[in-house]
Amino acid sequence: MHSDFSVTEEAKTEKNEFLGSMGHELRNPLANIIAQVETLQEGIYGPLEGAQKKAIAAIQDSAQQLLQLIADVVDLGRMEAGAPTLTPAACLVREQCAASISAVAGLVQARSIQVVLDVQPSNLGVIADGRRLQQIITELLSAAVLSMHTGGRLRLHITHDEGWLQLQTFGGVGQAPSDPAHLMSRLGKVKPIGLALLQKLVQFHGGTFTVSEAAGQEVCMAVSLPVHRSADMAAVQEALPPESPPSVEAPVSDSSRQPTILIADDQPALIAVTRNYLESVGFQVITARDGSEAIQQACTLQPDLILMDVRMPVVDGLNAIRQIRASADPKTRDIAIVSLSGHASAADKEKCLAAGATAYLNKPFGVRDLDRIIADHIRRPRN
Repeated sequence: MHSDFSVTEEAKTEKNEFLGSMGHELRNPLANIIAQVETLQEGIYGPLEGAQKKAIAAIQDSAQQLLQLIADVVDLGRMEAGAPTLTPAACLVREQCAASISAVAGLVQARSIQVVLDVQPSNLGVIADGRRLQQIITELLSAAVLSMHTGGRLRLHITHDEGWLQLQTFGGVGQAPSDPAHLMSRLGKVKPIGLALLQKLVQFHGGTFTVSEAAGQEVCMAVSLPVHRSADMAAVQEALPPESPPSVEAPVSDSSRQPTILIADDQPALIAVTRNYLESVGFQVITARDGSEAIQQACTLQPDLILMDVRMPVVDGLNAIRQIRASADPKTRDIAIVSLSGHASAADKEKCLAAGATAYLNKPFGVRDLDRIIADHIRRPRN
């Protein structure tokens, strides 16, 4: 019996590792697409005309949809391999809803749907895993929008009643009598992966997910989650972890020189587009194709910042970080290192930080993400 359990646990670990690797490999080319699109939009290669802007925006929208699909597939697989770890904390429901509405903005706009948010009370606070709650709301909204006719009005109504957070969407007018076959045909428009992920997330929370037709043949999707309510907004804010102190621009040792950034990645296309952008805004850029080269460049050139991919040949990113941190030279040991990873999980982030990374950046990332992470560690050069 003990042996069977060990095999099961080993299989779960192997599946999670495979899913993480698969997600990383799928996000790598997607990271290049998104980065190229954003540099085009920034005018790095010259100004765009109206038709070109529309085409680039369409590419960006499709890339973001593909990114979300990859995230859903990987997350669903991980949950099937074992229950996700939930990290309850105080959060404001309206803030989670705002983030979710923003996440489905492209889909809402494409289908000309008007979304109305109704949270009662408006300062409703709960103790829940904020990331997972936002994920549930996002998938619920996505499913509701896809089940509606174009040009409709969707209402998201959220309350808390006797220990249960109640989330309901109302929207879409039917054209046929209310019966199970008609309702299933309406739900046939919903992407199966997103719906399966929603059901799994709700199940892991110990909640329920139901679909019915309300008055006027509106489709009503309802999620009930057993979560504790915070007393009021003030109580929620007091329970939230303290904010990190504002970042202070790190001084550049020699103000007369350009800050240097080392990009360590085995994807030539991603290196090229990231390098082009960083050089266009005034940074000096050096590159490494594997972890061994990254260690050598770090020790000899001592850049101001290293962008270190986690999965690389010869020496992987984590071991490269560890060796840099173990350097006898304090200047090398203290270089800011940002881990770049397509695994996109809390466990992967913790692993990178434990290895000595200064910060963590998910792939794919945009130029605004790059600007933000760089600004936290080195002063932007003056052009």
